Amino acid sequence: MMAITGDRDGLSELRALVQEFDFLESYREEADEHFIDLDLVNRIRDVIRAKPGVLQNQMKTELGITDGRRASRLVSYLEKSGEVRRAKSGKTHELYLADFAMPEAVAETIYTEPNNPGSHRREARATRPREPDLKHVNVVPLPPSPNAWERPVELLTTQEIFADPHGAWHEIVVESIPKEDRPDPAFRRHYSTRGGALSFDDLAKSDASVGAPGAVIFSNGKGQSGTPVSLRRDPYHVSVHPEGEGFALRSKSNVLTVYDRDLQVEFETDLARAPEVAANRDRLGLPESETHRALRCIALTPDRDRYLFTHIDEAWCIDRNGKCLWGLRMPAKEPTRIRIGGASFGTAAEINDALEVMGLVMPVTPDEIRQRYRKLVRELHPDLNPGNEERMKAVNVASERLTGLDPEQLDGSEAGDDGFEIVISFGAAAQADWIYAAAFSGTGETALLGTYAGRIVRVDRDGTPTTIYDVGSVPVRIIETEAFLYVMTTTRLYVLDGDRMVALEDCSAKCDLLVGGGMVLLVESKGVRVFAEDGRPLGIALTKTPIRRAYVDETDLVIETRTHRGRFRGVGAGGVR
Repeated sequence: MMAITGDRDGLSELRALVQEFDFLESYREEADEHFIDLDLVNRIRDVIRAKPGVLQNQMKTELGITDGRRASRLVSYLEKSGEVRRAKSGKTHELYLADFAMPEAVAETIYTEPNNPGSHRREARATRPREPDLKHVNVVPLPPSPNAWERPVELLTTQEIFADPHGAWHEIVVESIPKEDRPDPAFRRHYSTRGGALSFDDLAKSDASVGAPGAVIFSNGKGQSGTPVSLRRDPYHVSVHPEGEGFALRSKSNVLTVYDRDLQVEFETDLARAPEVAANRDRLGLPESETHRALRCIALTPDRDRYLFTHIDEAWCIDRNGKCLWGLRMPAKEPTRIRIGGASFGTAAEINDALEVMGLVMPVTPDEIRQRYRKLVRELHPDLNPGNEERMKAVNVASERLTGLDPEQLDGSEAGDDGFEIVISFGAAAQADWIYAAAFSGTGETALLGTYAGRIVRVDRDGTPTTIYDVGSVPVRIIETEAFLYVMTTTRLYVLDGDRMVALEDCSAKCDLLVGGGMVLLVESKGVRVFAEDGRPLGIALTKTPIRRAYVDETDLVIETRTHRGRFRGVGAGGVR
């Protein structure tokens, strides 16, 4: 930013700072690079001023440098700052300074956001949110999820076009994709729906996005794609219900747009004008400029008759006619407890080992774990049965890994253990437990809200919290079908049936979750892990080149790369070992 604004003095101070302290040595090269960026930014301005309409992919030649990505990155920053306008031209862009009167035909290729639709809300005054009493809500403690793995979860690699490393499928049918049928990489975000999948071009790189902020395309269960449709507003946040049709988007300007099954706009409303937003902002003492950051999640019911949106720690359910149905404020975050000497986070394999130590198997509920722990304490406690010290320690570790609770919390005693806690308290504003994920249930009758503290709160149709699933870290995706609930963090996928933990899988931060066609897919760049709906591992499919699209066609797993389509048929031949 200092390079773009021409703050040479600021950059000089930054460079002097990293030169002064040895522990900042790793930043010295980067500090020098910013001076090069400052020079490049000024030269980019000069080139565009001298040659209006210069192509972005020619900028490195105009600048006499070899790093085209660097030039494009700086052009992007200048566009975001409002200095440069980019007009799509084939696979690249024409560049103009903001005050240049560009040709009309060129101007039409640049997206201009439509007028604000206003709010469709009936209430002029904010409805008071419900504040749940956690003592009266069923809490389901689950094996806590770490924020990141010490050893990243990585798939095997292959040099084959498609590979089945565990022999899980009967056969793989490989075919070349004709050039005209190849999946457009611009449509990079995929969501399962009742009849197929929706794919979004969220960066406006496709031909359908010329003059628009993005595009969407629907593919049926056979993978056959329809005609791409331009979006009305930018897809800053996407909500697609796996059991429904249509979808909802929230733009950067906080407008909610709902699209029907034909990908046409049904209605729009400005969420920033909802009275609850102003009331919550005033409660927390936040400026109006923070509204965009504070409005985070949207969700849509399968039949699109209701939607919800979240503002910091509050969630609001609104019907299509603009009537507020309920509001809920998340309980404040508890003080952070850093436990010294307690059991560490367990991997999926260690969780299974912990179940074996306890004499349990999935599916299992926290109550069953608690009851089993108390029974084992009576059998193994050294005071009652000397000689079982090591076995008792193993049970304590296993129970803590399975629930995230200390042993004394499981047996109700006040006895100490081998660990102790450091408690960190927050200030009043920082105690708000932000909502980071939201979804409606498979039937649309209930809602699920995932918070920064790792709590997923189930809310009934009247806005009453009924269950809290505690996973210990921020959920990034929540999907519920009519059969199972799937909760995904950056490190773990939980499969739940009511209070029962049916399955648990480790995952990487870069994988995507698709649920549909009777299967669950964890899609990574060059591989897909496939599970049954109940989380049972079925197989792993690998590719040599990056995956463009993955879906289920009846019982076949279909994976498409840029040039080939692989159809994995007959899962169950070998299975995952």
